[in-house]
Amino acid sequence: MTLTREAFAPDDKFRDFCLWDYDPVTAPQPDTLRQSAFLAASLDMVPHGAAVAEAFGRIRQRWGAFQTVWGIKSAPTGLSWELYFYDYDREDRRTGIAALAECLPGLCAPNLAAADAWPWFMFSVEFDAETVAGRGIPSVDLYFEGEGGTISAGLSEVWDGKTRTPKNDYRFYRSGPDRAQVLRDLTDLPPLPSPLAPGRYDEEVFVISRKSHSSAVYFSRADAAATLRFARETGFHPGLTDILTRDLPRLTPYRFDLGVDYSAEGLRRSAIYGVF
Repeated sequence: MTLTREAFAPDDKFRDFCLWDYDPVTAPQPDTLRQSAFLAASLDMVPHGAAVAEAFGRIRQRWGAFQTVWGIKSAPTGLSWELYFYDYDREDRRTGIAALAECLPGLCAPNLAAADAWPWFMFSVEFDAETVAGRGIPSVDLYFEGEGGTISAGLSEVWDGKTRTPKNDYRFYRSGPDRAQVLRDLTDLPPLPSPLAPGRYDEEVFVISRKSHSSAVYFSRADAAATLRFARETGFHPGLTDILTRDLPRLTPYRFDLGVDYSAEGLRRSAIYGVF
C-alpha cells in the first residue's frame, strides 16, 4: 500500500496536473520509471517521510491509480507536498472530502466534509512531516470555476470547517498561440524573476495566478529535460535535482507541470507536479 519507487507498467496513464491525458513524449522502455518515483524519492529525504508515503499509498488505493495529482514544493524552509483531488462531474462525491476523512482517520479537522455539498471541481490538501506527526489536516483548499485565460480559469478558497476564505485565482492559456495575451495579462503581476519567461520550458500550457500572499506562474506539460533545467534554474531541492539528473533517461516519456511562487523581491518557492 505504501507509495514506493515503482517501474512503469503497460497500462499506466499519462496525465497532467489537470488530469488531462497526453501522449508520451517518447516510447516507454523496459527501465522506465513511474512518474511517482520522483515523489517517492522526495519522501525518503524527510522525517516521517515513511508515514507520509503510507498515507499517499492509502489514498491511491482508495482513489485508484492515476487519479491524484501531487506537487513537491521546495522552499528555503524545506520540502512540503500538496495533493489535488478532482471531481469534474460534481454529481457524486464518492471521492470527496468525506472519503479522504475515511481514508485517513483522525487526520481531518471536524466538519471539513460539509464542503462536499458545494460545487467545487477540485480540492487540495497540504502535507508535511507535521501532518502525520500530530497536526493533522486543519483545512482544505476548494477550487471553483472562474473567468479569464484562453483555456479555462478557476478560483480557490480555504475551508477550515467553519469559515470560507478567498485565496487565489488561476488563468490557463495555450503557451505558444496565446503568447501575446499571456504577456498582456502578466503586466498585472510583478516582473518574473530572471530567467523565467513564458515559453522558457517549451511548455504547452501557461498559467497565471494571483495569490493571497504572492504571485505565481505555472509551466504545464514540460518534458523531463526542461523539468531538470527548471529545477536547476529555480534552486529546487539539491538532492532531488541530483535524483532527477540521475533518473532523467528513465523519465523521458513524461511531461511534468512546473510552478513558482514569487514577489517583487524574488522567487519564494518552486514546485514540480505529477500524478499517482
